[in-house]
Amino acid sequence: MALRTMLKAPLLLLGLLTEGLAQLAIPASIPWGFWALPENLTVVEGASVELRCGVSTPGSVVQWAKDGLLLGPNPRIPGFPRYRLEEDPARLGEFHLHIEACDLSDDVDYECQVGHSEMGPELGSPRVILSILGGQTLSNISANMNEGSQQKLFTVEATARCGN
Repeated sequence: MALRTMLKAPLLLLGLLTEGLAQLAIPASIPWGFWALPENLTVVEGASVELRCGVSTPGSVVQWAKDGLLLGPNPRIPGFPRYRLEEDPARLGEFHLHIEACDLSDDVDYECQVGHSEMGPELGSPRVILSILGGQTLSNISANMNEGSQQKLFTVEATARCGN
């Protein structure tokens, strides 16, 4: 009986270990790719926004593309004074694109790209859309009126303005 119990204990322990290992992903090396992807966002004109990207390959060159134009890996993006690339020091591999005071020119698609150089991506996130809600005018909304009906002809003009 004691021998039987002694044999069960190591087998039980081995079973727990192999079950636990089967559930734990242990890659041979850190996988190439993303662990957090950017998402489509909608903001009002004048607001600031942060597009987030998490990269699982340390030491990679990360840059964003705006409507297909590569913005480069520098924190201060030349030619785009309202844009900055920020790496989160608390979370290794997070690269966020911050856009201050959004305007309608920012209403395009964006992509987070990972590579070994600035020349081009080895891997790109799915493209996401940044939608900017701004000053839009609706005018001349009207309804037809039939002779003798209770309907009334009306015209509405409305201007939507979004502030900070």
